[in-house]
Amino acid sequence: MSAAVMNWINKQKERRTTTTSQGNNNTTSIGVTMTAYVNKVGQDGYVTILIDGRGEKKHGLYMYTKLTLLGINNNGDRVRLRVEDGEWKGLMGSMMIKGGADTYLDLTPPDNIIPTIKVKYGKFVSGWYSKPRDEKIDQQFATLTVGNISVQVTLNSDWTPGSGRTPLPVGTYEIATPDGAHPPGQTNFYKVGGVPVKNFNIWFPILPKSSERFIHIGHLSHGCITITDYDKYPQIHDYLIKHRGIGKNGDTIVATLQVDE
Repeated sequence: MSAAVMNWINKQKERRTTTTSQGNNNTTSIGVTMTAYVNKVGQDGYVTILIDGRGEKKHGLYMYTKLTLLGINNNGDRVRLRVEDGEWKGLMGSMMIKGGADTYLDLTPPDNIIPTIKVKYGKFVSGWYSKPRDEKIDQQFATLTVGNISVQVTLNSDWTPGSGRTPLPVGTYEIATPDGAHPPGQTNFYKVGGVPVKNFNIWFPILPKSSERFIHIGHLSHGCITITDYDKYPQIHDYLIKHRGIGKNGDTIVATLQVDE
C-alpha cells in the first residue's frame, strides 16, 4: 500500500466541500492533483480502470503507466484520474480505492533510458513437441538475451505456403510499450505451478505495428518472438516494462532490438 497515495486520498475526502459534477457518480473533488504510477499489477499484467463514457467495461493499465489523480467521487469509493501515457493517454476515468488505488498505485516512475536486447538465430527443429498445446510444431528457434537473462524463443511456427509468415529478419528494431489488444485465451494456458505465468497477457509490439510482430510467451509464433522458456517471462517483463524512451518515429519504446544470425 502506498502511504503517499492514501494520504492524498484521505485529504481529498476531508476537503470535499466544493465539488464539480462529472455525471453518473463521477463527481470530482476540487483540490491539488497528484502524479502517481501503476507500481503493481494483477496476474495478467494489468490493473483495471473505468473510462468515462464507456460504461462498466474495464480497461487495463500496465506497469509504470503515469496517472494524474484528480479527486474522488461522491461516494468516496473511487479515485478520479487522467491517463498520461499508453493506449488510453488523455482519457479520464476512475479506479476503485479499496483493492485498487490503495494496492496498485505508488510514486515510482519508469527509468528514462533505452536498453538494447538481442536475438541470435539458432536451429530449425522439426516436430518439436509442445506439452501445453499437445502438438508437434516445426520451430525456428533462437536465443533472446534481455539484460543478464537468456531464453529460448521461436521466431516462426507457421510454414503454410502463402501464409506470409516468416521469421524476423536480421536487423535493428524498436520494441514499443504493450498494446493490450490480445485475448487472454491465447496465452493463459501456459502455466507454472498450476497458474498462468505472471504477466501472461502482456505483449510488446515490435515496430512498426503494421508488421503484427510481438514479444510474448507461448509455443506458437506467426513471425513473433515467442518465448518458449516462459517460466522466465516475469523477469523479462519486469526488465522491459521498467524502461521508457522515444523512438526514431516518436513512438514510446522500452528497448531496441538487435537480431543476428
